[in-house]
Amino acid sequence: MISKRAWRSTVVAALAILFVSLAVSVRAHDFSCGAFRRTGVAGRRGPQAGGLLLRLIFPCRGDCFDADRTCDEMAESAAVTCAEQTCDASLQTARTACQPDLASEDCQTARTALLPCLQPCLDTEQSAVASCHTTLEACLTTCGSS
Repeated sequence: MISKRAWRSTVVAALAILFVSLAVSVRAHDFSCGAFRRTGVAGRRGPQAGGLLLRLIFPCRGDCFDADRTCDEMAESAAVTCAEQTCDASLQTARTACQPDLASEDCQTARTALLPCLQPCLDTEQSAVASCHTTLEACLTTCGSS
């Protein structure tokens, strides 16, 4: 049981490191998705006000982030489809076990049993997200300061 927990912790830690490194890299460009979506004019929060301003000034970069967002969503959607097709029986077991109480021992056992089945789908998603990130970097480089 301890080795399963250690394996799960390792997988979760690896995924967390991947996503944090992606976020840090995008932040380094000072053009996070949040900058295009949530920041208002002159620091105020507003409905797309800052995003509109940044898009007007840097349309190429805005297009890069739009494409990256779409790519990430497609990778996640593909992973969900993969999991639903590959792990249907384990998913149904986990749904049944976890419906009454997410913290129950039956739910924890079902979720732990589901992880090995999901791993190929997660690996494929991780690879796709890394590819999205590479494409984003190339797009931002191509845009330069435009």
